[in-house]
Amino acid sequence: MSELLAIDCGQSGSRARLMSAGRTVSETEYGPVFTQSALEPQLAELIGRAAGDLPEGTENLTVAVGSSGWSDDAEPAEVGRLVDSDRVSEVILAHDSVTSYLGALGQNAEGGASDVSLGAVVASGTGVVTLGVGEHRVARVDGWGYLFGDAGSGFWIGRAAIDAVLRAYDGRGPRTALTERVTSEFPDLSTLYLQVQADPGKVSRVARYARITAELAAEDPVAAGICRDAGHTLADSVLAALRVVGLTEQSATRTPAPAVTRAVGTPSVARVGKVFGSEVVRQAFDEHLTRTVPGVRIVEHPGTALDGAGRLAGLPVTSALYPAVRRVGIRPITG
Repeated sequence: MSELLAIDCGQSGSRARLMSAGRTVSETEYGPVFTQSALEPQLAELIGRAAGDLPEGTENLTVAVGSSGWSDDAEPAEVGRLVDSDRVSEVILAHDSVTSYLGALGQNAEGGASDVSLGAVVASGTGVVTLGVGEHRVARVDGWGYLFGDAGSGFWIGRAAIDAVLRAYDGRGPRTALTERVTSEFPDLSTLYLQVQADPGKVSRVARYARITAELAAEDPVAAGICRDAGHTLADSVLAALRVVGLTEQSATRTPAPAVTRAVGTPSVARVGKVFGSEVVRQAFDEHLTRTVPGVRIVEHPGTALDGAGRLAGLPVTSALYPAVRRVGIRPITG
């Protein structure tokens, strides 16, 4: 029997889910992918390992992968060539913004197909990416990595927290409760930057301070301000995505009043990822988004990127997302 192995690959960790007839059989956690290195061998190794961990008798396996760092320049055929498993017959590959979207705003329909709502999904964990999907167009916003983008991500918040601590240490900024939490790991703040720069796992290490910042937001003005800024920044990415795919428009008003942004139809918006576990981030995001575009519908309790990976195989060719999905055969299906 043909089964589906869905894999969500992130910068802090990866998850695999074996599915049969649309139902979850098992789930397993694996290590992260490193987007600063070539992804193809990393994904092939993870696919082979995850397939090898499955029960005896598993064969004709379709593997659907959503990965951070996947790009249009990536080589799906290279992933297929490097996969070392006689259990895998096909690999389906997409950027994790696509699987986040399908998990949040896609749903399983009859015949294994996936129905997809129009709107935008922002996924903010260690990194962040926003995907807008219109009737005929797709727009990816940010996801440019920790050096040049990922605004509002866990890394972005963690970096802002450490920056605030160092500013307070220098006398350039206000005192903050974040200092005590940071100095518990880095007693000598003058050497913090050297230790972090030399750490191969610096991205996830810095991103861990996002949770601490969220915890302190109720009592510390600096932490609260960082969380609010993250919420506003993430909402701005969603607004950009909706505008690019034609789901918002500027309505003319009488001078001198400014133009008003209004929704085209009722676009759906979902916010996913650990960063939105912060009530302050969530509230700032919702307020900024709905104040700017009153017609949007915020989807509560959306599915995950792993759910979305499980829906890749059923994505209809008519979807604007379809060209963003790559397929590669490993060996002919037998039996």
